[in-house]
Amino acid sequence: MQLEETKTRSLLGMRGLRNKGLIVVSQDPRTEDYVLVAARNIRRKYLIFNLPEKMWKGRGSKEDVLTEAKRLLDETLLSD
Repeated sequence: MQLEETKTRSLLGMRGLRNKGLIVVSQDPRTEDYVLVAARNIRRKYLIFNLPEKMWKGRGSKEDVLTEAKRLLDETLLSD
């Protein structure tokens, strides 16, 4: 896989793709902990909202977040 830099407007062109999930990693500036938020099967509801089927949230060190993100990808998001 090759990664390329893209712009926000290119997300509009991805509407036809099947959404398997979303992973967001952030860092808390007060505690320096990393926060992982993952969502599965995000679908448009009521023509306004994008609602996920399931969501997970966790916090920990960089290594913990990396390990958990890999586990979520393997077991839940890419299992179908």
